[in-house]
Amino acid sequence: MHSILIFGGGLNQMTLIQSAKDLGYKTIVIDPLENAPGKSIADVFKVVGPKDYSATKEIALEYGVKGIVSSQMDNPVMMMAKLAAELNFIFPSEQSVLNARNKFMMKQCFLKSGVPCAKGKLVSSTEIITEELCNEIGFPLIIKPLDSFSSRGVFKINDFEEISNYLSSTRNFSSTGDILIEEFMEGNEVSVESVTQNGITTIVQITDKIITSYPTAVEMAHIQPSELDLLSKQKVNEIVKNAIAALGLDNCAGHSEVKITKEGPKMVEVGARLGGDYITSHLVPMSTGVNMEAAVINIAMGKKPDLEHTLEKASAIRYLKLPDGKKIKKIEDWNYLYKNKSIKNIYFFIKENEIVPPITDSAKRAGCIIVQDVDRPAVLNTSEKAIEDLAKCFHYN
Repeated sequence: MHSILIFGGGLNQMTLIQSAKDLGYKTIVIDPLENAPGKSIADVFKVVGPKDYSATKEIALEYGVKGIVSSQMDNPVMMMAKLAAELNFIFPSEQSVLNARNKFMMKQCFLKSGVPCAKGKLVSSTEIITEELCNEIGFPLIIKPLDSFSSRGVFKINDFEEISNYLSSTRNFSSTGDILIEEFMEGNEVSVESVTQNGITTIVQITDKIITSYPTAVEMAHIQPSELDLLSKQKVNEIVKNAIAALGLDNCAGHSEVKITKEGPKMVEVGARLGGDYITSHLVPMSTGVNMEAAVINIAMGKKPDLEHTLEKASAIRYLKLPDGKKIKKIEDWNYLYKNKSIKNIYFFIKENEIVPPITDSAKRAGCIIVQDVDRPAVLNTSEKAIEDLAKCFHYN
């Protein structure tokens, strides 16, 4: 039995670990937390710090692993690329991963290859942002950290005076303090799930999203399939494939974000990983029948992934919006919601006696509900009612 090294044992990694086991591999799971959920199903579980390269390498050698995988996480990808280069695993190159992690380098790759994207400027940690600099981009604009994720530190700015309200937060989420100032692209945003092997990219699904009101842009719902017309989907597919090629990514999943502007689709960014928010672990299998986690495992082990669609259904995830600043007194039993067979999963990220935080990034959301139904109208109706019913289970002091 071949062993595979899985980076991360959190809740969002559970289906990845199970997929590896179902494919017949011995799962070696590493995580910084002793009681990570994945420990309960891993064949071997080791506590390893997120930056401990030497310990990670020792474990890979000790168990003779033949491949490495992770799910939606950005943080371990650079270490994984380094390990793959040293131990000859199948994985994207270090340079291509850096291109995807560093948002300014990503933009330069897009521009060099003619991939439509927002114009923008890099601002170093010591540079003072002037009104003249902002006017070169034009208001409204977006400020974002150089290398963060999950909408952390991303804000829409309407005028120069607003920048001081958000700049320190944006810099704090950047590993270097460097940030990007970008033009604001008007239009709906979609995410695109893809798989690339040996230079060929397959688009698996396009997802519509609902976000919070600006200045933040935290994702509060994802719906599959997208309501885009066929021609728009073809244009989105083409731009995503070109963007992935521009970054040099290969032998990996891709989670891309695209704005549908009046000039046509434009790239926001590409993640060299599976999509988060339960998109690839739950929504994609529910709408298409494709197991993207099994796909990346097969790629890592040198096999061809199965990307054939076997379902034509709809799926959605909706996140709870609870009143900011309220202390939760009681959460009533919500299991009755499962009487509706379209409701597949309910997750809470907040507990009784905790105070509801404002949703400034993805980590601040209180919970979610995942739904599968026969088509898009049905899944929209079911998920909207279900999230309203779930919110009624919360009582406050």
